[in-house]
Amino acid sequence: MTPIGHVMILASAGSGKTYALTNRFIRLLSRGVAPERIVALTFTRKAAGEFFDEILNKLAAAARDPARAASLAREIDGPGSVAPDSSRCCAR
Repeated sequence: MTPIGHVMILASAGSGKTYALTNRFIRLLSRGVAPERIVALTFTRKAAGEFFDEILNKLAAAARDPARAASLAREIDGPGSVAPDSSRCCAR
């Protein structure tokens, strides 16, 4: 498992920042990083709310459906990734 370093994403609206950031956040969670140790900054409360909602939506969908869990695993770690089981999506 390769380490995940710090990153700054600068991009215009509609470029996929929320997708990239939420997948990164979930990748860190899946590798055992405590949520309170992860920092994600944005410029507006609206964007922060959308970011948080999307994380919860992805985890909820993966918790309900093994196929969605497998898809999320591929998105966060690439092809050949092991899908988290539903209990891991509900943890913490």
